[in-house]
Amino acid sequence: MPVVECPFPGCDYKTAELDAVIVAALLNTHSMTHTPAVAASAKVEKVKRPTIKAAGTNEDWLYFEKRWDDYKKATQVKGSDLILQLLECCEETLRKDLTRATGGNLTGKPENEVLSAIRKLAVREENAMVARHKLHAMKQDREETIRNFGARVKGQANICCLSLK
Repeated sequence: MPVVECPFPGCDYKTAELDAVIVAALLNTHSMTHTPAVAASAKVEKVKRPTIKAAGTNEDWLYFEKRWDDYKKATQVKGSDLILQLLECCEETLRKDLTRATGGNLTGKPENEVLSAIRKLAVREENAMVARHKLHAMKQDREETIRNFGARVKGQANICCLSLK
């Protein structure tokens, strides 16, 4: 069989004078260099929207705020869509109470006002001394790893607004 050139424009690949079956196999193999990699076409999983419930703790709220910031960065949502997505983060009972408390007009307000309105209803305020007492009374559970215990202690210290220099 005669020499066959690659059908893609700008490609200089040519087969040698071989049997037709071998030429076809070579061209099929070579055509893989012109297609995007299979791994690059893998889809990235969608980012899940964080959720918040009523009567949570300060620790729950801090965790929600971090997850919300990550969600905003990942989705690049802005404007009124941002407020709608933020309201969708609320559990149904919290959203109903939020609508009652604010008169149902939150979509036109800035994000920081909506977050503070959600926080008022979602976080059960507790005395700072209660949080400090919990911190001092913390003990490592029987089967708990030191890393998990350390994370719990750091989280509780964060609620107490304690930090190391």
